Amino acid sequence: MTIDIKPKVQSLGRGLRILEYIAEQAHPVRLAELAGLLGGEKSSAYRLVATLADRGYVRKDPQTDGYVLHKKVLELAGKLAGHRQLKECAPKYLEELAEKTGETSHLAVLSSGNVLLIDHRFGNHPIGVTSQAGRLEPLHCTALGKALMAGCELAQLRRILGGKPLQRYTVRTITSLGKLAEECRLAGRDGLAFDNEEFHDGVRCIAAPVFDFSGKVVAALGISGPAVNLPPAALKKHGLSTCACALELSKEMGYQPNECRNIDR
Repeated sequence: MTIDIKPKVQSLGRGLRILEYIAEQAHPVRLAELAGLLGGEKSSAYRLVATLADRGYVRKDPQTDGYVLHKKVLELAGKLAGHRQLKECAPKYLEELAEKTGETSHLAVLSSGNVLLIDHRFGNHPIGVTSQAGRLEPLHCTALGKALMAGCELAQLRRILGGKPLQRYTVRTITSLGKLAEECRLAGRDGLAFDNEEFHDGVRCIAAPVFDFSGKVVAALGISGPAVNLPPAALKKHGLSTCACALELSKEMGYQPNECRNIDR
């Protein structure tokens, strides 16, 4: 059986060809040149390059009326490099955190309004928390989620969470957006977020945001364990370890870190 693997969306292929062509040139590319690339179809070239410009991938140079690459291309390249760097640098800090605390350590990123677990390491406690890469968890009632939203204000939370009611999972789940905003404010101030049996009964979690070179939160690093393993004294001790590992990972991502200040909450 022969499988046809030719692109089905011709306009997308032509638009990408224009983008690649502009990237290859050392000069701004005028519309006539792009039309020649598409076999003389000037109107088609205009629609495609206008769409690329509208999306921020190219811009028109006012002096030449030609097109050059724009910031969206750099943003995508930066995200690709950041994801690769994160996956390469994070494992040693996951291992260190699991070893220091004895609990399961996690690395997560924001994905379509959810926490996406992308890596973990198990601790050495006989009773611990399981984990699975690729699993989605809610933002509002997990330490990882609050760390990913560290510093976010009410309007930002509404945008990230999509305006949906906050689902209750346990009697301790935060269902007030105002209360969640306060938790995220504290996470931004202190560099740590907590989950006190808010997602699963009997499970407590600590997490810290991971920042890139621009100071943007790009991931969260944390631990989860049975509540009996994480009384207040252990939360404070392991909170310092969690914050320290997240800061070291952030530094590898190019961030200039601030120290954790207050975890007595």
